[in-house]
Amino acid sequence: QADVLGIDQADVLLSGPVDSIDSRNGTFSSLGQTVMVELSMLRNIAVGDLVSVEGSIAGPGYLYADRVTISSEQYVPGATEVFVTGIPSAIDSASGRVSIGGLDVDFTPSLANGVRGKGAIWSFKGTQPNSRGLLVAGEASRF
Repeated sequence: QADVLGIDQADVLLSGPVDSIDSRNGTFSSLGQTVMVELSMLRNIAVGDLVSVEGSIAGPGYLYADRVTISSEQYVPGATEVFVTGIPSAIDSASGRVSIGGLDVDFTPSLANGVRGKGAIWSFKGTQPNSRGLLVAGEASRF
């Protein structure tokens, strides 16, 4: 797979900005996903950090992080490419929209590449023109 900001995506499930941190429950939110981490990992993460998450999918909208890497790059809404893999909670192939957790994805740019139908796990790479808004996916794949 391609790199996002120099991050090798072979095992990466998410590459995006940290939107919020819940140290009480050992989670942070990024791209509408709740990422469960060990408390020791949370100490180094700040809201606004651009992170990559390696781990496993725990359910629709939930990831378990084995490793979190903080990028030295600044996140810029609409310019920084982001990446997410997860289990969709809603798919509308006719309109090219998918929901994964709290993230809505427009994958119409990917429809020309033949990405249609249902799949258990989807990956999207693209940009978020507005922070915490719709992800416009230039690339989509399903497994």
